[in-house]
Amino acid sequence: MNLKMNRIIRSAVCAVLTAFLLAGCSDISFGEQTLLRPPRATGDKAEIQTVIKEQAGSDYMLKYPQTGDFRSAVTLFETGQQNSEYAVAFYSTENNTKLNISIISHEDEKWKCLGSYNNSGTGVDRIIFEDLNNDGSDEILVGWSTYNTGQNTLSAYSIENGTVREMAIDEIYTEILIFDITQDKSDDLVLLSLRNDQTPSSARVLQYSEQEKRPIVKFSVELDSDVVAFADVQCGKVNDKTQGIVIDGSKNNGQLTTQVLYFDSQKQLLLNPLVLQNENHTTTNSTTRKNATASRDINYDGIIEVPVVAQMSAPSDTDAGSICSITSWKQLNTDDGSLKTELNTVMNYTDGYYMIMPEDWGSEVTCISDAENREMNFYIWDSQNSSLSDKVLTIFRFTRSDWDNADKDKYIMVDSVKSNGTESVIAAQVYNTGDGKPGLSESEITKRIKLIV
Repeated sequence: MNLKMNRIIRSAVCAVLTAFLLAGCSDISFGEQTLLRPPRATGDKAEIQTVIKEQAGSDYMLKYPQTGDFRSAVTLFETGQQNSEYAVAFYSTENNTKLNISIISHEDEKWKCLGSYNNSGTGVDRIIFEDLNNDGSDEILVGWSTYNTGQNTLSAYSIENGTVREMAIDEIYTEILIFDITQDKSDDLVLLSLRNDQTPSSARVLQYSEQEKRPIVKFSVELDSDVVAFADVQCGKVNDKTQGIVIDGSKNNGQLTTQVLYFDSQKQLLLNPLVLQNENHTTTNSTTRKNATASRDINYDGIIEVPVVAQMSAPSDTDAGSICSITSWKQLNTDDGSLKTELNTVMNYTDGYYMIMPEDWGSEVTCISDAENREMNFYIWDSQNSSLSDKVLTIFRFTRSDWDNADKDKYIMVDSVKSNGTESVIAAQVYNTGDGKPGLSESEITKRIKLIV
């Protein structure tokens, strides 16, 4: 997920410089393949290195952001109406255990330091360029990692009239997003935090305050306190009219759950409707599932669907590992906070495909997998006797050599898959039950079996 790419282009971020240490001393190396423009002939490399040495002394170590779009210890960028050019450098010194950031400008064909600041963090999490106050110039956001607490802190720096102003942001985060969740045509700063000993899990929307001259929390909502890690976070449409944030998170027991955040403009509230809390402060969420199915735009309609997973019917003596699950892909109904089913699928992550279940099958058809033979077998379910009845469909994954030798009159070829240089073929066989029970035509098969991409 590249949340900043459109902002990067719009803000004309000019270059990312690769920096590393050579022979025990700090020497900046510019990788020209990562630059939108190479260093000038006058020697950007040497000049910037000289400026850093003036601030840090001769013994310093460059520090690298661990996440985000910019992973270099020194980053070049342009901002402002005049397209002024700057460099941001991260480093530590032998005499100072704190991390340092120096903001360097290019003026009159020379590089000079506008300001240096230190932070008590143990590492640099990320650097973000974002116009926080809508003045046409990007501010510099820096996330500092703190390994002893598992939470990150945040700093912001504004370049105004050739000087740097540090903004205090007294907030911690686990994940940081730039996204217009309030749908007011201006990006918001969204911080997601897992619980710690002092604070519960929460999501906070920060917006720039002209009065305080810094981003402050305007909206917040509590997150599921049982989630111990964010598995995946996506921003986008959660229904045909609402933008939101979809959070897949894992619990201590290994289960996955999904939260959907959106902003109610009429109530002026940030909402998290899928997480329900009872009077005993125990949370429930209908999306909780044992497998690792992640939220996604399953039907390519531009909307992120949320999976709700349930085990399908099977005889009591069936091996538990072969019983398939049905995944209902749902969209959020913001009118009442409910989930509306868009389609039902049986997912086969091992072989890389899924089957879209016909609506009229309902609970009449179940699926049993045969991992050894790379098959998924669909049967009519006899609910009265809790047993399998006629076979309706089998989906196969053939090796290319097995497919070349197969009796192709028996199968419907669906697609071919290449993985690690090996080609496989996904094919299906339809069975005629002869009694009007559910069945699929050849054209339906090719439309309903899809590769997982």
